[in-house]
Amino acid sequence: MTVQLTHEAPSLIVRRMRKPLVLLALMLACAVPAFAQSEFGIIVGGSSRTADEALKADGAFMNDEFSLSNSAVDLFYAVQLEPGTYIKIKAGRIETPVAVDVTPPPPAGSPDSPTRVRRDVPGEVQHIEANAEYRFSEPFGTTGLFAGLGFYRHSGEDIETTTNYGFNVGANGDFPLSRRYGLLVEATYHWTRADFRPRYLTVGAGLRVSF
Repeated sequence: MTVQLTHEAPSLIVRRMRKPLVLLALMLACAVPAFAQSEFGIIVGGSSRTADEALKADGAFMNDEFSLSNSAVDLFYAVQLEPGTYIKIKAGRIETPVAVDVTPPPPAGSPDSPTRVRRDVPGEVQHIEANAEYRFSEPFGTTGLFAGLGFYRHSGEDIETTTNYGFNVGANGDFPLSRRYGLLVEATYHWTRADFRPRYLTVGAGLRVSF
Protein backbone atom coordinates (compact mmCIF):
# COMPACT_ATOMS: atom_id res chain seq x y z
CA MET A 1 0.00 0.00 0.00
CA THR A 2 1.31 3.44 -0.87
CA VAL A 3 0.40 6.70 0.77
CA GLN A 4 0.64 10.00 -1.08
CA LEU A 5 1.34 13.06 1.03
CA THR A 6 -0.05 16.40 -0.09
CA HIS A 7 0.65 19.92 1.08
CA GLU A 8 -1.89 22.68 0.66
CA ALA A 9 0.50 25.44 1.71
CA PRO A 10 4.20 26.10 0.93
CA SER A 11 6.83 25.51 3.57
CA LEU A 12 7.10 28.31 6.10
CA ILE A 13 10.88 28.03 5.93
CA VAL A 14 10.95 28.61 2.17
CA ARG A 15 8.38 31.38 2.46
CA ARG A 16 10.53 33.28 4.98
CA MET A 17 13.72 33.23 2.91
CA ARG A 18 14.92 36.66 1.91
CA LYS A 19 17.14 37.59 -1.02
CA PRO A 20 19.48 39.76 1.08
CA LEU A 21 20.33 36.83 3.34
CA VAL A 22 20.97 34.54 0.37
CA LEU A 23 23.24 37.13 -1.22
CA LEU A 24 25.12 37.69 2.02
CA ALA A 25 25.67 33.94 2.48
CA LEU A 26 27.05 33.59 -1.06
CA MET A 27 29.41 36.52 -0.66
CA LEU A 28 30.73 35.27 2.67
CA ALA A 29 31.25 31.80 1.20
CA CYS A 30 33.36 33.29 -1.58
CA ALA A 31 35.35 35.24 0.99
CA VAL A 32 36.40 32.27 3.14
CA PRO A 33 39.77 31.65 1.40
CA ALA A 34 40.78 35.26 2.10
CA PHE A 35 39.63 35.31 5.72
CA ALA A 36 43.21 35.83 6.97
CA GLN A 37 43.22 39.23 5.22
CA SER A 38 40.04 40.82 6.43
CA GLU A 39 38.79 43.92 8.20
CA PHE A 40 35.69 45.36 9.75
CA GLY A 41 34.63 48.77 10.94
CA ILE A 42 31.95 51.33 11.64
CA ILE A 43 31.12 54.66 9.95
CA VAL A 44 28.86 57.32 11.49
CA GLY A 45 27.66 60.51 9.81
CA GLY A 46 24.74 62.32 8.22
CA SER A 47 22.60 62.06 5.10
CA SER A 48 20.49 63.90 2.54
CA ARG A 49 17.69 62.71 0.26
CA THR A 50 16.52 63.44 -3.29
CA ALA A 51 13.18 62.22 -4.72
CA ASP A 52 11.25 62.51 -7.98
CA GLU A 53 8.91 65.44 -8.53
CA ALA A 54 5.33 65.16 -7.26
CA LEU A 55 2.45 67.21 -5.90
CA LYS A 56 2.48 67.89 -2.17
CA ALA A 57 -0.20 66.06 -0.24
CA ASP A 58 -0.50 68.29 2.81
CA GLY A 59 1.48 71.47 3.19
CA ALA A 60 5.19 70.95 2.44
CA PHE A 61 7.72 68.22 1.94
CA MET A 62 10.06 67.41 4.81
CA ASN A 63 13.61 68.77 4.74
CA ASP A 64 15.86 66.95 2.22
CA GLU A 65 19.09 68.85 2.90
CA PHE A 66 22.19 67.21 4.33
CA SER A 67 22.10 67.08 8.12
CA LEU A 68 23.78 65.12 10.88
CA SER A 69 20.34 64.88 12.51
CA ASN A 70 19.43 62.64 9.55
CA SER A 71 21.99 60.22 10.93
CA ALA A 72 23.58 57.38 9.00
CA VAL A 73 25.38 54.40 10.55
CA ASP A 74 27.20 51.68 8.57
CA LEU A 75 28.92 48.48 9.66
CA PHE A 76 31.14 46.67 7.18
CA TYR A 77 33.17 43.52 6.75
CA ALA A 78 35.70 43.26 3.91
CA VAL A 79 38.05 40.58 2.60
CA GLN A 80 40.95 41.03 0.21
CA LEU A 81 40.75 38.93 -2.94
CA GLU A 82 44.03 40.23 -4.37
CA PRO A 83 46.22 43.27 -3.70
CA GLY A 84 44.06 46.36 -3.98
CA THR A 85 40.80 44.47 -4.61
CA TYR A 86 38.24 43.78 -1.87
CA ILE A 87 34.76 42.36 -1.49
CA LYS A 88 32.88 44.38 1.13
CA ILE A 89 29.57 43.60 2.85
CA LYS A 90 27.90 46.67 4.36
CA ALA A 91 24.79 46.98 6.50
CA GLY A 92 23.38 50.19 7.86
CA ARG A 93 20.54 52.51 8.77
CA ILE A 94 19.65 56.01 7.53
CA GLU A 95 17.28 58.23 9.51
CA THR A 96 15.40 60.13 6.82
CA PRO A 97 11.99 61.30 5.64
CA VAL A 98 10.22 58.54 3.71
CA ALA A 99 8.04 59.40 0.70
CA VAL A 100 4.58 57.80 0.51
CA ASP A 101 2.44 57.65 -2.63
CA VAL A 102 -1.05 58.98 -1.76
CA THR A 103 -2.23 59.58 -5.33
CA PRO A 104 -6.04 59.28 -5.49
CA PRO A 105 -7.45 56.73 -7.95
CA PRO A 106 -8.48 58.13 -11.35
CA PRO A 107 -12.15 58.68 -12.08
CA ALA A 108 -13.95 55.68 -13.56
CA GLY A 109 -13.40 55.49 -17.29
CA SER A 110 -10.63 58.09 -17.36
CA PRO A 111 -7.81 57.15 -19.77
CA ASP A 112 -5.31 59.52 -18.13
CA SER A 113 -3.13 58.70 -15.16
CA PRO A 114 -3.48 61.25 -12.34
CA THR A 115 -0.51 63.37 -11.29
CA ARG A 116 1.26 61.58 -8.46
CA VAL A 117 0.85 63.00 -4.97
CA ARG A 118 3.49 62.57 -2.29
CA ARG A 119 3.41 62.73 1.49
CA ASP A 120 6.58 62.64 3.64
CA VAL A 121 6.72 60.94 7.04
CA PRO A 122 9.60 60.55 9.53
CA GLY A 123 11.22 57.18 9.04
CA GLU A 124 14.36 55.24 8.28
CA VAL A 125 15.99 53.10 5.61
CA GLN A 126 17.72 49.87 6.58
CA HIS A 127 20.06 48.53 3.93
CA ILE A 128 22.58 45.82 3.11
CA GLU A 129 24.96 45.84 0.15
CA ALA A 130 27.59 43.67 -1.48
CA ASN A 131 30.31 45.82 -3.06
CA ALA A 132 33.51 45.47 -5.04
CA GLU A 133 36.12 47.97 -3.85
CA TYR A 134 39.38 49.01 -5.50
CA ARG A 135 42.06 50.77 -3.45
CA PHE A 136 45.00 52.95 -4.43
CA SER A 137 48.11 53.72 -2.40
CA GLU A 138 48.54 57.33 -1.28
CA PRO A 139 51.19 59.13 0.81
CA PHE A 140 48.73 59.26 3.75
CA GLY A 141 47.34 55.71 3.34
CA THR A 142 44.82 54.60 0.69
CA THR A 143 41.84 55.86 -1.26
CA GLY A 144 39.10 53.56 -2.49
CA LEU A 145 36.29 53.44 -5.05
CA PHE A 146 33.42 50.98 -4.66
CA ALA A 147 30.09 50.01 -6.20
CA GLY A 148 27.55 47.25 -5.79
CA LEU A 149 24.02 45.95 -5.38
CA GLY A 150 21.90 46.58 -2.29
CA PHE A 151 18.54 45.85 -0.69
CA TYR A 152 16.65 48.70 0.99
CA ARG A 153 13.87 48.51 3.57
CA HIS A 154 11.83 51.72 3.96
CA SER A 155 9.73 52.16 7.09
CA GLY A 156 8.03 55.09 8.79
CA GLU A 157 5.23 56.30 11.00
CA ASP A 158 1.86 54.69 10.15
CA ILE A 159 2.95 53.41 6.74
CA GLU A 160 3.48 50.00 5.22
CA THR A 161 7.09 48.82 5.20
CA THR A 162 8.52 48.15 1.74
CA THR A 163 11.66 46.38 0.54
CA ASN A 164 13.31 47.04 -2.83
CA TYR A 165 16.66 46.57 -4.48
CA GLY A 166 19.00 49.37 -5.48
CA PHE A 167 22.58 50.33 -6.21
CA ASN A 168 25.30 52.27 -4.45
CA VAL A 169 28.63 53.86 -5.41
CA GLY A 170 31.11 55.72 -3.28
CA ALA A 171 34.62 56.70 -2.34
CA ASN A 172 36.67 56.61 0.85
CA GLY A 173 40.00 57.47 2.37
CA ASP A 174 41.87 55.39 4.96
CA PHE A 175 44.35 57.07 7.32
CA PRO A 176 46.31 54.34 9.17
CA LEU A 177 46.98 54.79 12.87
CA SER A 178 48.89 51.49 13.10
CA ARG A 179 49.12 48.21 11.19
CA ARG A 180 45.75 47.19 12.64
CA TYR A 181 43.77 50.41 13.09
CA GLY A 182 42.85 53.26 10.79
CA LEU A 183 40.53 56.25 10.49
CA LEU A 184 38.04 56.23 7.60
CA VAL A 185 36.14 58.97 5.82
CA GLU A 186 33.54 57.82 3.30
CA ALA A 187 30.79 59.12 1.03
CA THR A 188 28.14 56.86 -0.53
CA TYR A 189 25.33 57.55 -2.99
CA HIS A 190 22.35 55.15 -2.94
CA TRP A 191 19.75 54.66 -5.69
CA THR A 192 16.58 52.83 -4.60
CA ARG A 193 13.35 51.71 -6.31
CA ALA A 194 10.92 52.76 -3.57
CA ASP A 195 8.08 55.24 -4.23
CA PHE A 196 9.37 58.32 -6.11
CA ARG A 197 12.80 56.67 -6.56
CA PRO A 198 14.51 58.26 -3.53
CA ARG A 199 18.29 58.67 -3.60
CA TYR A 200 20.41 59.11 -0.49
CA LEU A 201 23.84 60.64 0.03
CA THR A 202 25.61 59.60 3.22
CA VAL A 203 28.89 61.11 4.44
CA GLY A 204 30.67 59.97 7.59
CA ALA A 205 33.82 58.97 9.42
CA GLY A 206 34.75 55.99 11.53
CA LEU A 207 37.21 53.31 12.58
CA ARG A 208 38.68 50.38 10.63
CA VAL A 209 40.22 47.29 12.26
CA SER A 210 42.31 44.88 10.14
CA PHE A 211 43.33 41.26 10.78
